[in-house]
Amino acid sequence: MGELLKQIRHDNMQAMKEKDEVRKGVCSLLISAIALAEKESGKVLEKDEELVFVQKELKQTKEELESIPDSRPELKEKAQQKIAIIESYLPKQMSDDEIREALEKIIAEKGLDHTKKSQGPIMKTMMAEYKGKTDGKTVSKILGTLLH
Repeated sequence: MGELLKQIRHDNMQAMKEKDEVRKGVCSLLISAIALAEKESGKVLEKDEELVFVQKELKQTKEELESIPDSRPELKEKAQQKIAIIESYLPKQMSDDEIREALEKIIAEKGLDHTKKSQGPIMKTMMAEYKGKTDGKTVSKILGTLLH
């Protein structure tokens, strides 16, 4: 069992003792996804492989938050709590400025133009180098402001 999975299982037990339903729910989802992936692959996942599932859950929860109507503040608050819990298992997320700097560095290092045709190679490099520290949607949005 991977280190992250051990940590999440420990936190799940703690959440049950403290009757923290939101944390327990998040931990259960993450445990299910990671344990299933380990079972299917027949091996213990590396930390960066485990983080893929945490990142996926973060993305889904952010999308869920965006779809909640403003007339349901209690649901919005619960989704924000879930996001905070999920983010606690990820490496510190990059700020927009850090992402912009990293993108400019990749463009310079690879000698690429600031044009739309460079988007694919830039995204591929960015997501590989900064795996778990940001998400594709945010990177794509910022990259869109840099390319013409």
